[in-house]
Amino acid sequence: MRFLPLATVLVAIIMLSSMLAGCLGGDLENEMVYPDDVWYASTNATIVEVWEDGEVVETTYPVLTFDFNESTAPLPFVTYIVRGMHVEETVDASQTTVVEVEFRHHGLHTLELIADYGDTPDERGDESRHLNEVVVRIEKRIEWRESSTNEPLPMTLDTRHEVGEHPASVLVLDSTVANPALITNIGGGQEVEVSWQLIDNTQEACQSQPGTVQDGDTASWNTVHFNTDEVHELRVVYEEGQDTIDVEHVVSLEYEHLESEPSSV
Repeated sequence: MRFLPLATVLVAIIMLSSMLAGCLGGDLENEMVYPDDVWYASTNATIVEVWEDGEVVETTYPVLTFDFNESTAPLPFVTYIVRGMHVEETVDASQTTVVEVEFRHHGLHTLELIADYGDTPDERGDESRHLNEVVVRIEKRIEWRESSTNEPLPMTLDTRHEVGEHPASVLVLDSTVANPALITNIGGGQEVEVSWQLIDNTQEACQSQPGTVQDGDTASWNTVHFNTDEVHELRVVYEEGQDTIDVEHVVSLEYEHLESEPSSV
């Protein structure tokens, strides 16, 4: 009987072992979760705050979803987690692959997307989770309304960023003053003189604009402001007139578009 050389046998054993390891144990690095395995349709949203006559009447907080459906690992998943500075949501992986996250703070959120796997507590821990990061941009819009007044209330604007390292890039102001007709479709009222003022933290007007509102008409002030990381006050000053006015502000706090790209469809 002819025997193969020992070196040839050893090489064959090593190659067979490598093949079996790939079939039995798997390459853990390739079986863990990767960023493309977590699906998210949107990475930006807006908090909307509604005020009437100086009181908050409604706040809508946006919800974004993160789907781990395509994630893979060498053992069954136990939990899916989305965690950031002001948010943390955990779901049971046996019940759902979708994590819904509500955002109550504006700014640029850096979120950790975590998938824990393992059948027992001993199989779980830092080595049995995969962590990805995604940046989400959350902006804020404030809608303010006052009716039938000749002493408009000041609107406080605390535009300091609430999360992340970057302040908002711009404050967009859109303000309208209406002077309703004293008698509908007839008129009979008078014009009203007003002025708009954006007051900074030194109590000085960093921007201002005068306006005349004819009876039954409106006047508007639209502007942008770039010093966003401090507290301001938006004022409409009733300068002269007798008629009551309606005031409506829409203030948008916008951030630079530094968020992660949404997942491709």
